[in-house]
Amino acid sequence: MRRTKAEAEQTREAVLAAAIDVFLERGVTRATLEQIASAAGVTRGAVYWHFRDKQEIFAALERRANMPNEEFGDRLTARLAAQTDLDPLRELADAIRDGLQAFETHPERSRILSILWLRCEYSEDMLPVVTRQREADLALQKLFESVLALAATRGRLAPTLSPELAARALLLLVNGSVLDWLRAPGQFELTAGTMPMVAGFLEAISTPKAQPAADQARLALFLGV
Repeated sequence: MRRTKAEAEQTREAVLAAAIDVFLERGVTRATLEQIASAAGVTRGAVYWHFRDKQEIFAALERRANMPNEEFGDRLTARLAAQTDLDPLRELADAIRDGLQAFETHPERSRILSILWLRCEYSEDMLPVVTRQREADLALQKLFESVLALAATRGRLAPTLSPELAARALLLLVNGSVLDWLRAPGQFELTAGTMPMVAGFLEAISTPKAQPAADQARLALFLGV
C-alpha cells in the first residue's frame, strides 16, 4: 500500500512537471491533456486519475506558485507581533528580498509564474483561476498594507501617504520588476535589480530616523545654534 501511494504521488508530480513544459511551449489554451500525458510518459487515464481536466492541473500549479507568499507573510506577521522593537519597514524589505531570491533559487516557481503571467490566454473556462490569482495579489497587497499601517503606528511612515496607497504602489513596483525579469530571462538579476528600488521607495515614504545625540551636537555646533 505504501508503495502504491508513493507511485501515485510520483505520477502526479510527473504530470505537473510535464504540464509546466507543455504550457510554456504551447501556451495554456493550445495545450492538451494528450500532450501532457505524452510528455509525462503516462496514459491519459493516469492523468485523469489525479486531475479532472487541464484547468485543474493549471490550478494546482497556481497554488504551488503562490503558497510561498502565504508562508512568508505568516512569518513576517508573527515576527512583528512578537518583537515590538523591530522596524516594520526594514522587516518588510527583508521579506521582499527573501521572496525575490526564492524565485531565483527555485526555477520551478519562476517557470510557473511565467505560465501564469506570460503563457496563459485567459478564456471563460479559466476565470476561476484568474480570480484566484487576483485574490493572491490582493492578499499580498493586504500584507504590505498591514505592515505599513504598523509602521505608521510606530512613527515610521510619513503622514502624507496612506498605508493603502503605499501598499498598492509597492505591489506594482515588485510585480512589475518580476514581470520584466520573466520577459527578459538572463538580462538582469531579479533581487539585485529590484531591491535598490524597493529600498528607495521605502526610504521615500518613511519618516527620518532620529539622529544620535553626538551627531545632533555636531550639527548644532556647525550651525552655530
